[in-house]
Amino acid sequence: MATQRGPNDRLRVLLDEARWTGGELARAVNAVAAESGLDLNYRRASAAQWLSGGCPRPPVPELIAEALSRELNRAVTPSDAGFGTDCPSGDEGGLVVPEQLGRLAESTSRRNVLRYSAYRLALLTVPVLPESAAGLPPVKRPAGTIGQAEIEAAGTALRLFSATDCALGAGAARVALADYLANTVSPWLRAGGVTPDAHRELQSVAAELAYLCGFMCFDDELHGPAQRYFRAALRLAAEAGDGLRYAMVLRVMSVQARALGHRQHAWRLAETAMSSAPAETPQQAKAFLLGQVAVAAASVGDRERATTALAAAERALARAAGTSSVIGAYHYGSLAYQRAATNAGLGDKTGAVKALRESIRLRPLGEYRSLAITQARLAELSLDGGRIDDAVAAWNRFLDIYPTVRSGRTRSALRTLQARTRSHQRISAVKKLSARASALQGV
Repeated sequence: MATQRGPNDRLRVLLDEARWTGGELARAVNAVAAESGLDLNYRRASAAQWLSGGCPRPPVPELIAEALSRELNRAVTPSDAGFGTDCPSGDEGGLVVPEQLGRLAESTSRRNVLRYSAYRLALLTVPVLPESAAGLPPVKRPAGTIGQAEIEAAGTALRLFSATDCALGAGAARVALADYLANTVSPWLRAGGVTPDAHRELQSVAAELAYLCGFMCFDDELHGPAQRYFRAALRLAAEAGDGLRYAMVLRVMSVQARALGHRQHAWRLAETAMSSAPAETPQQAKAFLLGQVAVAAASVGDRERATTALAAAERALARAAGTSSVIGAYHYGSLAYQRAATNAGLGDKTGAVKALRESIRLRPLGEYRSLAITQARLAELSLDGGRIDDAVAAWNRFLDIYPTVRSGRTRSALRTLQARTRSHQRISAVKKLSARASALQGV
């Protein structure tokens, strides 16, 4: 920990404004860090060091600023909190998208700085597309040309990365996709000598690639970088005037917010996604958006909106024709999973279990990560209902798939399995399950 000159009066003023003790600040920082997969155990003594002039290593100044921002309901930067410019925050600030993609690539490999950048609630305030697109400054592009060949190549890469992620989880391709965005797509976005139509087409594909990279970070529970990739995808979609892709990104931001417990934000993002979608949105994509509205509404206790949106999603999917897009792939197995989440959010765990079983039955066999996560969720709800045998069976099916997938979410599901079964070790089947799970730890 570096030491500044004299006590940190700025941090003291903010702490007084928040009416927090040093211990409360430390606990809030730990909670913000946990959202980005960082296990911190700061206590009152750590806050005392910060107040006396100590500057913790990045990304802790950013985590402190985010904790204070949430409590004070206004933006607080690391500099505002007295940590100056020597403690970088990992924020992308006013960088244009190509520069953002280059910097974000570092977040997939730099363990102590950008990799664990904070998930920021302030970045969840997003307008509908027409407002977002208005007034965007033109991007200055140097000499160089791109054409249909580059756009088609980016589309091919998108399909390859998406298929790999869907089958094997984020760990199989996340770093490679980040490098591709930074070193291949970013220069194309900067290139001159391209028609406006071709540039907008490239921006739309780039938005999908950034969305996918953000989702991979989400799957690996790197929520700060995930959020920043989603923001880059939003900007690309807005610059391209692509309302459908813009809405898709808002939807996944809602998914992430709900996963982290920010339910009101998740609900607002899901509704904004629906408002941003163009009138000609395909039925399959409309069902995809409506399903998340149902899940998010259920999470805030809005039963009427949740059930209405879910029924609308079912009708839209029934009317859908053709195959789903690469981003926003949606089928009846996906719908059943959202029905399960909606039922669980409304307190109907029996209905949730039934829907999860339907999701498993309907989901394509190649979607190993989704199958693993669904089996794990089915096991948890079965255990909640006292059906230990059903829980063990589902967790064993989860373990069948586990070695195939490289995903932070499945690793967390394995830890949940071990924690939830600890008090049932006297049951032979549970003891065998636990031993099997322990053998897979670290795989």
